[in-house]
Amino acid sequence: MNIKQLSSISRLRKKKIIRKPPTEVHTYRCTKEELKQLQTLAKECGISLSRYVVETGLKHRPRMRLTKEEVDALNSLAIARTDLIKISNVLSKKTAEEKARFFKNEKFMRWWIDAVAGLIQHWYSIEENIATNVQTKSKEQL
Repeated sequence: MNIKQLSSISRLRKKKIIRKPPTEVHTYRCTKEELKQLQTLAKECGISLSRYVVETGLKHRPRMRLTKEEVDALNSLAIARTDLIKISNVLSKKTAEEKARFFKNEKFMRWWIDAVAGLIQHWYSIEENIATNVQTKSKEQL
């Protein structure tokens, strides 16, 4: 490689740095209780107090982070949804005659009922895990 080729390659490798505008320090007045409340709310959202004050001041309401139980329940919902989609896909590929034959077959119907019962039980366990104050808040509290 010659020098011209090397310089053109090095220009391609240079990263374009985009700088954020500099921030400024501003102060506000609040009581110690209000400060504690703000710090707690910011921590629940997983952001700094400064970021929380800016976002709420601009009418954005940050969401609380999900608890481990809620994350597990959400993952379970995704798995259950996948199972339902698989069942739907299998049935959609069958002809009307095949579907009629399946549903007349006692062995298949028992399997089907057991599978659906398992999914329903799974949904109930998910429902039990998603019971937090986030979902039970009234409109006035939001």
